[in-house]
Amino acid sequence: MNITNDNQIPIPIYRAICQNWYSGAGVDHFCSVTDLIKPPKLFVLEKRHQAELQREASDLIWSLMGSAMHKVLEKSETNNSLNEERLFCELNGKIISGGIDLYEDGVISDFKFTSVWSFIYASGKREWEEQLNLYAYLYQTAGFEVKKLQIIAIFRDWSASKCKFEKSYPDQVEIIPIRKWSTDQCEHFIRQKLFQLEMALRVPDDAIQECSQKDRWQDDDVFAVMKKGNKRAVKLCQSEKQALMFIDSNKDKAKLSIELRKSIPRRCEDYCPVNLYCHYYRELHPEMFQEAI
Repeated sequence: MNITNDNQIPIPIYRAICQNWYSGAGVDHFCSVTDLIKPPKLFVLEKRHQAELQREASDLIWSLMGSAMHKVLEKSETNNSLNEERLFCELNGKIISGGIDLYEDGVISDFKFTSVWSFIYASGKREWEEQLNLYAYLYQTAGFEVKKLQIIAIFRDWSASKCKFEKSYPDQVEIIPIRKWSTDQCEHFIRQKLFQLEMALRVPDDAIQECSQKDRWQDDDVFAVMKKGNKRAVKLCQSEKQALMFIDSNKDKAKLSIELRKSIPRRCEDYCPVNLYCHYYRELHPEMFQEAI
């Protein structure tokens, strides 16, 4: 992967980002936990196009901050804790690796620099649950007791004033409990994901099934009922039929119209490193793809 510096962040920070990349587990393995929970199309496209990928350094600042946090945690290790310990397990003939941020007194903690929006709207929480339960499986397989799982979220866009006046607003650092799966549930999930990844690896890029709506971090489309002369919607509906029924029952129906508001696949647009190699993204932006290639 080539890391560019088109936005000209300071050179010392750029150098640190370039040296920050995970260099591998040190053992021949099929995938890591973070690989396993990716959508199959993302996993395979990253694997196949790794040498061609480019990332802008300024987009990786928070990844660097996460690594800095790990270095600090290593200094705080006690006799009852493990920091950044990488473990391995084998299932279906495939070796899986994973390194957690902190294991202490039976509790697995993962530190994440994230947005307040992610906390309030639970964006990414499914992936958090999958990731921590697979870490728990690795530790339990190695003989460690796992009592509890938690995310320690540090909010990069936290506002002291909003925290003071908005009831639902989080503290600057929040502990988020994660539901713990049974061993059978973990093994079923791993086997299912391994099968999906192996199937995806057998077919050409464009034949791999596209990511699901949830994988794309995409909401449903919305049908907005608009009143002539107003900028804001009178009502937001989940279907055109619902919008038509609302208009039909409204005394001002002659002034009302329906506006389709297409949802945005946020992961595809802003966070996917292989979108240029994805047939779904090419269909969304054919002109951008032609220009990029």
